[in-house]
Amino acid sequence: MLKKQTLIFFIMTCMFIFTGCGEKEELTVFKEQINNFYTEVSVLEAEIASIDEESENAVSTLLINLEEMNTQFQQLAEFDVPAEFISVEELAEDAAAYMHEAVRLYGEAYEEDYVSDSLIQAAADNYESAMKRINYIAVLLQGEIPEGATVIEGDGTEFEPYVEE
Repeated sequence: MLKKQTLIFFIMTCMFIFTGCGEKEELTVFKEQINNFYTEVSVLEAEIASIDEESENAVSTLLINLEEMNTQFQQLAEFDVPAEFISVEELAEDAAAYMHEAVRLYGEAYEEDYVSDSLIQAAADNYESAMKRINYIAVLLQGEIPEGATVIEGDGTEFEPYVEE
């Protein structure tokens, strides 16, 4: 799943993204929601990474943690995004859709009498796509353009990155 460096990146991003005073309430609420999201996802990632694959309850623990992660992603997609960060709105919705599909596929893969490697791979691919978008959001919130993004210019005063896969 996510490497330790990525988790550290998420936490550092949350700590440094939002500084300022006299900001409007909508921005303050959004900052708190994003910080809470990244904190929760980091904790869940650590729990998933620490699951002993040989334990009797490994699958149920994995699925419980993935369900909670899915809940976090669905909430992220519902955040009211301030105009300053509107470019993250679609990424958050896409990330939520990918995470939902990943959790569904993991559940289906482990429901069978045997573990379906193809379903596990499809679930992992969706999971990675969700996390990739979360990483893009973190980069955008730092005021940078994600690597591999295409900038679509309007009237020359603003831009909104579009990330292609």
